[in-house]
Amino acid sequence: MGARNEVAGGVTGSVVQATTINQVVIGRPDTVPLPRQSPAGVRDFVGRARELATLDALLDSPSATVAAVDGTAGVGKTTLVVRWAHRVQDRFPDGTLFANLRGHGPSAPLAPGLVLSSFLYALGIAEERIPADLDTQTTLYRSMLSGRRVLVLLDNAVSPEQVRPLLPAAPGSLAVVTSRRAMTGLVITEAAHRIPLGLLTDDESTAFVRGIVGARDIEPRDLVRACARLPLALRVAATHLAVRPDLRVADVIAEITADPGAVNGLSDGSSEIRTIFEWSYTSLAPPLARTFRRLGLHPGTEFSVLAVAALTGLGSTQATRHLVALSDLHLVEPSGRERYQAHDLLHAYAAQCAERDETAEDRRAATMAVLTRYARTATAADRLLFPGNASLVIDLAKVDEPAVVRDRAEALTWLSTELTTLQAALRLTEQLEAHPLTMAIAGAMRFLATRPRATLRVRAEAETAGIAAAQACGATTFEITFRIRRGDTHQQMESWVKSDTDHRDAYALAERVGDTILRGEALCALGRTAVLQERHADAEPYYRQALPLLRDVRGGSVEAAVHANLSVITTKLGRHAEALDHAEHELAFRLALGSPPGVAHARHNIAVALQGLGDHQRALDLCREVEACYRVSAGWDQELAEVLMTMTRLHYHLHHRDEAVRCFSEAADILLAFDAPRPSLHDHLKAADDG
Repeated sequence: MGARNEVAGGVTGSVVQATTINQVVIGRPDTVPLPRQSPAGVRDFVGRARELATLDALLDSPSATVAAVDGTAGVGKTTLVVRWAHRVQDRFPDGTLFANLRGHGPSAPLAPGLVLSSFLYALGIAEERIPADLDTQTTLYRSMLSGRRVLVLLDNAVSPEQVRPLLPAAPGSLAVVTSRRAMTGLVITEAAHRIPLGLLTDDESTAFVRGIVGARDIEPRDLVRACARLPLALRVAATHLAVRPDLRVADVIAEITADPGAVNGLSDGSSEIRTIFEWSYTSLAPPLARTFRRLGLHPGTEFSVLAVAALTGLGSTQATRHLVALSDLHLVEPSGRERYQAHDLLHAYAAQCAERDETAEDRRAATMAVLTRYARTATAADRLLFPGNASLVIDLAKVDEPAVVRDRAEALTWLSTELTTLQAALRLTEQLEAHPLTMAIAGAMRFLATRPRATLRVRAEAETAGIAAAQACGATTFEITFRIRRGDTHQQMESWVKSDTDHRDAYALAERVGDTILRGEALCALGRTAVLQERHADAEPYYRQALPLLRDVRGGSVEAAVHANLSVITTKLGRHAEALDHAEHELAFRLALGSPPGVAHARHNIAVALQGLGDHQRALDLCREVEACYRVSAGWDQELAEVLMTMTRLHYHLHHRDEAVRCFSEAADILLAFDAPRPSLHDHLKAADDG
């Protein structure tokens, strides 16, 4: 089925009016910029000559495709790899790809499919053409890398299984993996070159400290020993010396060794790291220390200024000042405009400080405040993205907060940027049994219908969480809505049995509680499955049963969608007079709603019905109006292609052969851009004759 049936699809989760998901998909630019995704390197890099030389040697190896750098937390794996990448990126003229795989930290490791989707997009594949399943993604990715020289940086991996789909298959491109674990599996099966990374030497550590403290005349060797030559610990300690001219090395040593067992329990890293963190934390002014430890309550290691404001109760200006101060001490690092990130060890340490130094009541209040902010912003973004579709109306605690998203573009950008955090927030709301927040965040995950198909599994997981939360608090209406939405997600995944099960369960629940509208929506969803499978005779009864249940819903937009579907179905069944009647009903609703693309959609349905009735000239005149509308409306390329296909058949019947070829060629080019198979003009015109 084509895009016209996306417009006239099911009611909840699918599109129910002249609004398709393509309107909110960010398309690829005509010229794809060369990807250079490596993060900024540090200025005070020292040493690592042997490891850099080992990486350099791989550049000229005819067989090398994978290097695996492993070492303890805080030893500088990412710093080394990023430094090397910047130094040699000219050897990879086709780009640099980077992903933090989040193998260690509060949020779950990234699924390979999500990473592949982002890589394929960076390499020039339009989002709507990115495959859904991991195997097909991997095949396409490796085909894209074939014959190219691309550097792939895979940071913070948790296992070989996470990494394998992201590796290039042929020489030319090179993947560099970092992990706290020795990637023995990659060494055995992918012939990866293992590069273990140890501590800095005494001389390297001394040079490192001197590079941070600058012109101050100090003797850092005792500090180097106290920090066990770990770069992360050295950076934190040396930065304190750099920003406090009154502080002596001896003072630092005395303070950090005063109570070496003060903080325990970090799952990774040495006792020296814990000691340095504790000393650095206790050196902070109390307001700054409070902000730092509350970062440990954030569901992820990357956060915006506004999220920190919610955690701390500070205004955004004061939160920014605190984050800048913590950044100056390298307790957090900038990661974008008004965004910061913490090393996962520092995040874990901050969480321990919060556990120790905050009351349980204060911890819960801060956690709920930041989760509520995410839920409220996600809901606002959802309403902007889907203005014609019902959003879940969930009573969330009112918070005095500035608007984060103001239009559809900002809404999509925010949801996409925060996806990993939203996943972590969703898990945390489940743990806290904060059911309204779970439902709000899960409800906003329908934006993933606008993203690559690989994200549909994430959406299904979120909707499953929404169902469980709705059941837990007895919100049957929300449970029905989430079941319909999850069924729609399974439709997009072509998991037909699961889709039908969800939609039938939703119908039964709606019937039990007497919700007429949700019964109608579940019937439309069942009909849509049949339409997508080209079972039009099976689809028709569902929509006919739904029609009287959905009168006057959302200003008539739902009724318009049902008539649109029935017009398509009766056309397919050869009952063109009925199709015309349904299309004219659709048009009346679209005109009342005042959406030009919606009106165009209805007129196209009328034209198709007129074509079936043999009124080719009138149908062509209508199609020209529709074509003009779609050409000036952004995001309607697929609909334009379908109109051009209709015009191809009409020109053929009217003996306008050159115009028929022109319309067909343009339509075929558009459909190819959406990864549809190139149609055959001969087959298309033969079908027109048969029709």
